[in-house]
Amino acid sequence: MHAHNVLGQANDLLDLGRLYMRQYQLEEAEKSFQDALEPHKQAQDVLGQANDLLNLGKLYMRRDQLEEAEKSFQGALELHKQAQDVLGQANDLQNLGGLYMRQNQLEEAEISFLDALELHRQAQDVLGQANDLQSLGELYMHRDQLEEAEKSFQDALELYKQAQSVLGQANDLWNLGELYMRRDQLDEAEKSFQDALELHKQAQSEAEKNFQDALELHKQAQDVLGQANDLWSLGELYMRQDQLEEADKSFQDALKLHKQAQDVLGQANDLRNLRELYMHRDQLEEAEKSFQNALELHKQAQSILGQANDLQSLGELYMRRDQLEEAEKSFQDALELHKQAQFILGQANDLQDLGILYMHQDQLEEAEKSFQDALELHKQAQSVHWQANDLRNLGELYMH
Repeated sequence: MHAHNVLGQANDLLDLGRLYMRQYQLEEAEKSFQDALEPHKQAQDVLGQANDLLNLGKLYMRRDQLEEAEKSFQGALELHKQAQDVLGQANDLQNLGGLYMRQNQLEEAEISFLDALELHRQAQDVLGQANDLQSLGELYMHRDQLEEAEKSFQDALELYKQAQSVLGQANDLWNLGELYMRRDQLDEAEKSFQDALELHKQAQSEAEKNFQDALELHKQAQDVLGQANDLWSLGELYMRQDQLEEADKSFQDALKLHKQAQDVLGQANDLRNLRELYMHRDQLEEAEKSFQNALELHKQAQSILGQANDLQSLGELYMRRDQLEEAEKSFQDALELHKQAQFILGQANDLQDLGILYMHQDQLEEAEKSFQDALELHKQAQSVHWQANDLRNLGELYMH
């Protein structure tokens, strides 16, 4: 195979991985990024390899696999240094800073954000600088350094205005509102929250317009899969805006087109979104039907992680209905599949769900074992938030 063909194949795999990421098909995305790495190495494309690792890092962050994420970001950083790609290095450092924040390693996070800021300045990337400053502001808020936080948010706001990022400005104003609340400056807080609200509305209507325009163009090009993905994105946006009727219509239309395109995983994702919508509306029967259909499709596609997540969600639905036997079976089956997929966070969450179920049934010994096992796995996954939940659950159990 010629180097050109190898490179083309690698880039296609990278693009495919990004598409899967957008659709939360993390197992398929991981495979695509991993598969892209080899041909990028063969073609001696250092930047290609760096991008593969950067995307893998982002994927591991989503899964709370923080050790793998750090390894990937560090690998990408090394390669971006080799390629003397200043902007690439800045983005790697920004991602590393976010990872250290999640792990509560505030000193390492601050160094990463400051280094990223320096490199984004060198690369004259205004939006990059704004994001670094916003992250620094959040870090200073964490540390109660309110003066430094305010300065960072104000500087970020100026840069977001320059970059014409409505969403960036909105998030920044919201952060400033939080800061003023802490200081008891209630008038300033109210103004910041009001301005943030206005800009968030504007950002959402701009996003809706972009998705609608994309849909039009995909129709013109008779690109069925493109249309389906646009409708999926619109549905997600409507869900966020609590426009449940519009969301329902978008997901249903996406489902029809994914069927037409014979895209099994696309259909499974549409059904996942529909079941979330039905759960939201307390339409538990429709939600169950969507879960079951999604599970069938994930089996067809041989997606172990997809099946595991369906079963976990199905267990939660049975819990809501007080069908504890069915819930236990679903959680146990999910646990088995999460083990097969070597997804630590998934296993931990299944165990946490089982612990809650056993608490309900007054099986306190089984509950304790489940919570303890969940805690161990959440420690392995370095998930501070979930460890706190496990400890709270154990506390409640000991109060019993």
